Amino acid sequence: MAAIDVSPAATLPAAFAPPPDAIAWLWKDATIPAFSRAAVAVVDRHVWLAGDRVLVRPGARPRRLPAGTRVIPVVHVEIDVLRPPASLRMARATILDAMARAARASTSGWVQLDLEARPSQREDYRALVADIRAALPRDLRFSVTALAWWCRSPAWLDGLAADEVVPMFFRMGRDNRPLREIVARRPQALHPSCRAGSAGFSRQEPFPREVAGRYRRTYWFDERGWKDAP
Repeated sequence: MAAIDVSPAATLPAAFAPPPDAIAWLWKDATIPAFSRAAVAVVDRHVWLAGDRVLVRPGARPRRLPAGTRVIPVVHVEIDVLRPPASLRMARATILDAMARAARASTSGWVQLDLEARPSQREDYRALVADIRAALPRDLRFSVTALAWWCRSPAWLDGLAADEVVPMFFRMGRDNRPLREIVARRPQALHPSCRAGSAGFSRQEPFPREVAGRYRRTYWFDERGWKDAP
């Protein structure tokens, strides 16, 4: 087997287009790219946690949403880097309310939680996911994003009360190079939830096509908000 170059700059051209059945994440007021007109994942609420403060603001407002496009509302929970809360429990009611609002806005049968919990918040995170699943309608499917390194720690993902785990294989920080090599060359080292079901990729940090091709469902992020996408 030929060696795979996993450095982002060497894999695919900058204009690489996601597959036609992919789902675009829309974090800002963005035009929907052509590949994602069947379904889009749109931030419905931003929840910001800083110390003992919990702030909520509206999410994206997609431009020219095509008729028939299914919307997966996303609740994005951001933890302040300088003033992280001691616990996620203080934001439980706010996040549950945001997820309930997202559920009512869903036209896809899905909602998604995007929360990059810290190691000290792992138990709070798992409890929160269980609480959200219990509060959502039974016929609504529940998706969660996951930091890539969680895919090597069963304590994060074993028995997680979600219908879908979406590992984000981009913005992987200081572990970027070794994690990219694992994703590209040794996917068997990843947690089963991170191997073939769903995954998130970035247009600016693409892998070889065969990597995304392993997954039944892919989400795509674009640093430029899809401004130059067809």
